Amino acid sequence: MLVTILTGSIGYTAFVYWYMSNQYNNTLKLSKSIGLVLSQDIAKLVLLNDISAASDIITKLKSFSALKSMVLYKLNGEPILQYNKADKTFSVDKLPDEKHRDSIIKGRDLKLYVKANYQNTNLGHIQFNFKIDTVYDVIKKDIEALLVILFIIVFSSYLLAIYFAKKFTNPILNLVSFLEKIYFTESLTNRIKIEENNEYGKLYDEVNTMLERIEKSHDELKIAAVAFETQSGMLITDKNQKILRVNKAFTKITGYSIDEVVGKTPSILKSGIHNDKFYQNMYSSLGKNLFWIGEINNRHKDGSIVNELLTIHAILDNNDQVIYYVSSFLDITAQKKAEKELKQKESLLVQQSKMAAMGEMLENIAHQWRQPLSLISTTSSGLLLRKSMDIEIPEEEEKKDLEKIGDTVKYLSETIDDFRNYFKPNKSKNLFDIKECYEKAFKLLQPKFKSLDIKVIENLESIEILGFENEFIQVIMNLLNNAKDVLEDKGVENKLIFIDIYKQNDKAVFSIKDNGQGINKDIINRVFEPYFTTKEESNGTGIGLYMSKEMVEKHMEGKLKVKNETYTYENSEYKGACFKVYLPL
Repeated sequence: MLVTILTGSIGYTAFVYWYMSNQYNNTLKLSKSIGLVLSQDIAKLVLLNDISAASDIITKLKSFSALKSMVLYKLNGEPILQYNKADKTFSVDKLPDEKHRDSIIKGRDLKLYVKANYQNTNLGHIQFNFKIDTVYDVIKKDIEALLVILFIIVFSSYLLAIYFAKKFTNPILNLVSFLEKIYFTESLTNRIKIEENNEYGKLYDEVNTMLERIEKSHDELKIAAVAFETQSGMLITDKNQKILRVNKAFTKITGYSIDEVVGKTPSILKSGIHNDKFYQNMYSSLGKNLFWIGEINNRHKDGSIVNELLTIHAILDNNDQVIYYVSSFLDITAQKKAEKELKQKESLLVQQSKMAAMGEMLENIAHQWRQPLSLISTTSSGLLLRKSMDIEIPEEEEKKDLEKIGDTVKYLSETIDDFRNYFKPNKSKNLFDIKECYEKAFKLLQPKFKSLDIKVIENLESIEILGFENEFIQVIMNLLNNAKDVLEDKGVENKLIFIDIYKQNDKAVFSIKDNGQGINKDIINRVFEPYFTTKEESNGTGIGLYMSKEMVEKHMEGKLKVKNETYTYENSEYKGACFKVYLPL
């Protein structure tokens, strides 16, 4: 019905507009004709002030039945003549300026302004008021014809409305209804279908494609929102480093609310600890690599200075221009404090390990020096006794005894150098031979092993590695001492220690095993823990194996492992612990 009414109204309005426009144009032509007819009389009235001309003008105007009234104005706008068809006076309007002299239709009246010309000379202006037919007059005159036309229009429009509703309106209404459901349910999983291979089919396909893209973007936004609200503090700035957004963790960590930081720069967190060069290097890295990661000290709202691990990423547009900076940070103050305490603890452990090793060394020095000192004492005492008793000593024999004393003193001096080299710290990595390293360590412990009647079976290969030689000597000595202590404590009759040095793929392997029956399976996984020991409290600190593992794995990028093994040697079966050190070649 809306389409029908609209169509009929348009047709009816077009008809009325045509009629009224035609009437207007005819009236306009009539006004110009009247102006020409009256031009000579107007000239007499204006130029010669001939009063009789006014009577002639009025007489001629009465012959125009459609003219209701007329006013004649001079050029200066002064009215000098008025005419009314009913011979009545009326109020004369002031002549409007030129840009407001448009024709005016008011009710049944049409007001027109024309120039009063005579022989191409403008003498003034004429205001005409014509009677015109209204729409009502037109309809009243042609009512029968209008009814017939209206009937035809309504019927035709009705048929067109049915056609358009079927072909065009219904698909659009279905699409609108579908989109309303999407809006109210916020579900993007549904799709709309149409069995049309035309513009509407393409429109439906575009809507489905749009929904798929919106659904994908919606999911990505959800993921991004979840990722943004992490435990790490996050902030996003524009290319001018103005803060656009921060997450909840940022406000919780720093103490600043969102309103306090948005629109400002991250310099609000500056602690004053870092110099300009620090920030210059940061911005240089951002410009070159589009990211920066490092530790920074920031000042929070409560004035506390916090150590943070900060990561900044630059986000580019399609033209590779920076549009955003995304920063995330973690408060690592507690972690740094724990690391410092751990370093202090490790330093203490190292010192304890050195003191324990020094005790072992002093004992080994005593073992190595006991026989040479006894030799020096016996030889020197013998010489002194014979000298005091005036016993003649052959020169050759005296020289031989003195050489023996000198050689023994030299041996003692070399022993001191060996122990001093052992305690000398390594400041940098160097190439060394594992076999030679073992031989140096074993030389320091050999007297003790000999006194305990421990047999060492060696299968050694010369292998060079890069590392800290003295630290590795300490590792070997710790492992040798542990094996020695096990064999001594358990009272093994036939004490055996096997030393193997060989290559395995890209590793150098140092292996040491004994026949001390192995380590209890309940504690074998704890032997590398600090202060864990199976020895009596007076005989062990529990840090030897812990420090050995720290040196191998943290300082030399290797591995230290242990397991129990059963093996055969000289037709006899033995069981013991096997420690293996794996070092990269």
